[in-house]
Amino acid sequence: MPSGSEGARGAETFVPDGALRDELLSYIRLHGVRTPIEGGGSPAPVEPPARSPAGLPAVLERLRSAALPRRPRALAVDIYGTLLAAAQSEPGAAGMDESGATTDRVDGSAAPAFPRDMKARLRAIVASDHELSRAGGLPWPEVDAVSVFSRALGLDAEDAARACVAWECACNPASPLPGARAFLARCAAAGLPLGIVSNAQFYTPLFIEAAYGAPLFGPAGLGFDPDLAFWSFERLRAKPDPHMFRLLAKELRGRGVDASEACYIGNDALNDCAAAAAAGFMTVLFSGDPPSFKPRLGEPGLWTPPADALASSWERVEALIFGSAAAAASAEPPGERSGRTTAYDKEDTPCT
Repeated sequence: MPSGSEGARGAETFVPDGALRDELLSYIRLHGVRTPIEGGGSPAPVEPPARSPAGLPAVLERLRSAALPRRPRALAVDIYGTLLAAAQSEPGAAGMDESGATTDRVDGSAAPAFPRDMKARLRAIVASDHELSRAGGLPWPEVDAVSVFSRALGLDAEDAARACVAWECACNPASPLPGARAFLARCAAAGLPLGIVSNAQFYTPLFIEAAYGAPLFGPAGLGFDPDLAFWSFERLRAKPDPHMFRLLAKELRGRGVDASEACYIGNDALNDCAAAAAAGFMTVLFSGDPPSFKPRLGEPGLWTPPADALASSWERVEALIFGSAAAAASAEPPGERSGRTTAYDKEDTPCT
């Protein structure tokens, strides 16, 4: 486990590369993507998600027409429920039934069925790891999925990574959100720095690449900056801990961009908007994937309204960032947030 110092990463985090990465990406393309992608295979299509949940409370209805305080000079996004529509709003949330599942590897060889008590094994290991981390002073800990699966099944790291991907494909297949690719292309064309802060595992970037037909980074990618990407599995600290947002703010300051001049977009009012706002960011609460939309109204530690604006689609996000309202707001000087505080303004809030 990391010491909790700024920038600390998990010392034993395993990230596959080379041939294994290619194998896992191919497997995800075949088994983990729910919609066809340009230039990819042809998995069974599904209906795109509805654009917004029905019957929004009045406080959220007002946010539909709200503008951001100023035009952002940098953006960062959440992944699950924001960039990826998935069966569950967090990776590895153990949605498989207890009967086990048989999968085939990309090379055609059969992988063994998961044990019937697989979900219970995973939950027990995760609970134990979380308890140790909290005892060590981390209020919102994360686990490394490869380590968890390795211990649950007695596998080496490479086979544990394969098991992780097979489990995630069965439990939590993903699809791209309509309009996201076009929005990211416009941001890249405008030279707008793009970052990520996500509760994620090593396979999350592979699911994004499979769903969108392009990697996150690089000249042929979606436009994200690897130096602005912060993943919970690498830090072993998870949102709503604002730690990763503070790291992002520090990186942006080094580029002359204050956190108050940057915007974070996510589907969870607590994990995303409250934690990002505690680090000084503007926030957009995203409701474009209704099954994963979490306004969390009335929960402790949240202010009202829970974000600067609400977006029910990526087209609405584009209007907020590049539209006339954003242009008018860009004349306003950046500054501190308007005195609103939450329980997550503290560096280490005890977990309850």
